[in-house]
Amino acid sequence: MGVNAKCPKCGSTKVQLSNEMSKHGCIWTVLFGIYYFIWIMMKWCIGMMIFICYDWWMAIIKKSSGKGHVWQSKRWFSNRRRIFFCHDCGHNFRA
Repeated sequence: MGVNAKCPKCGSTKVQLSNEMSKHGCIWTVLFGIYYFIWIMMKWCIGMMIFICYDWWMAIIKKSSGKGHVWQSKRWFSNRRRIFFCHDCGHNFRA
C-alpha cells in the first residue's frame, strides 16, 4: 500500500484509502445551481493560479535539478474526497 496513514482511534496501519465523489440531486441543483456554478468557476480560477504561479515554476526547477514534482493544483481540479477505513476497529476518517 502506497499510503502510510494511521488510524487516529486505534493506531493501526491497516487502513484502506477510498475516493468518494459528492453527488447532488435535481432539487439541490434547481435551488443552488447558480451558486454551485459560481463556486466551480472560482475553484478553477484558484486552481489555474496555483498551476501557473507555483506548479509550473516548481516543475521547471525540479526538472533542472533532476527531481520529480508533485502537482499541487491536481487536487483543486478533482472532485474527490479521500476517506480512510480502518480494518481493525472499523473507524472512518479523513487524512
